[in-house]
Amino acid sequence: MRALTRVILVLAAASLTAASLAGCGTVSAPPAADPSPIPGELGSAAPGSAAPPAGNRAEADALARLLLSRLRLPAGTRRLPDKPAPAFLGQPAYSSAGAQLDEHRFFAVAEPPAALSGYLTAHVPDGMTSFGTGQSSGPGEPTTWDVGYLARAVPAGIYQAGVALTMVPDGSGGSHLRADAQVTWYPPRTAAEYVDPARYHVLIMTVTVDGRKMRTIHKVVTSQADIARLADALDRSPAEPPVTINCPAIFVTYQLALSVSRHARPAVVIVANSIGCGGTAITVDGRSQPALADRGAVAAAAAHALGYTPKPVL
Repeated sequence: MRALTRVILVLAAASLTAASLAGCGTVSAPPAADPSPIPGELGSAAPGSAAPPAGNRAEADALARLLLSRLRLPAGTRRLPDKPAPAFLGQPAYSSAGAQLDEHRFFAVAEPPAALSGYLTAHVPDGMTSFGTGQSSGPGEPTTWDVGYLARAVPAGIYQAGVALTMVPDGSGGSHLRADAQVTWYPPRTAAEYVDPARYHVLIMTVTVDGRKMRTIHKVVTSQADIARLADALDRSPAEPPVTINCPAIFVTYQLALSVSRHARPAVVIVANSIGCGGTAITVDGRSQPALADRGAVAAAAAHALGYTPKPVL
């Protein structure tokens, strides 16, 4: 078994507003149970200009090739055939969580791995930032060195992109290098989960606040401004990408039900948490839609409608 010494950063955690909360949990964003659009659904609204774009494999492949073309490698580096992979480079040292596309190249470099790692760390490509370094080892295997880059900006529709560089000794004083461009994109949303605020006149809120003592808050909201604010937060959010991240403890959960009247069955039900971790769940007429990566916008709109931001008693 390889002994890993690299510290992998959790990229998505950087956007959390409550990272200092105690405790954590692992959250996955699997495909929705029924991701197909539902023509004529009560909850449907034609996507407008605010609709976030989805990515696709062609766009991700073009970005991956661009990232690889920007690598700054030592003079004299030779590209090797794509197959077979050099010994001990059958896979990258690490993979970005949820990466949907991995485009890789192999190279022969005159410098040994330790020196090559230092060179690559000092020569970050244009448009990227360093994502750390590390090394690993295992019985009967050479020490593997790795360097990571993260794209500073990505096209609309792309969630995350970076490059993983893995290097091992080549047996003659130099290195074999594997470069993997790894890209994750936002999946498409369904038409059903776009919410037209003009159709709804009642927002039923159930807020669960955990802590030393759990409490539940109920409120019925009829303000069209509050309903419109919630709809805007939903409609501007992309679908949650298929990533697995570690979440801090979640103490406040909002269940939000939209109805056409006080006596009508809720047509749209939303479940969001106070830190926006793991995506916001949404169902329309009882059918699950793709979770939304709202980054806390839904919880903020809900807190505004509630009139205050609930806090746990710890």
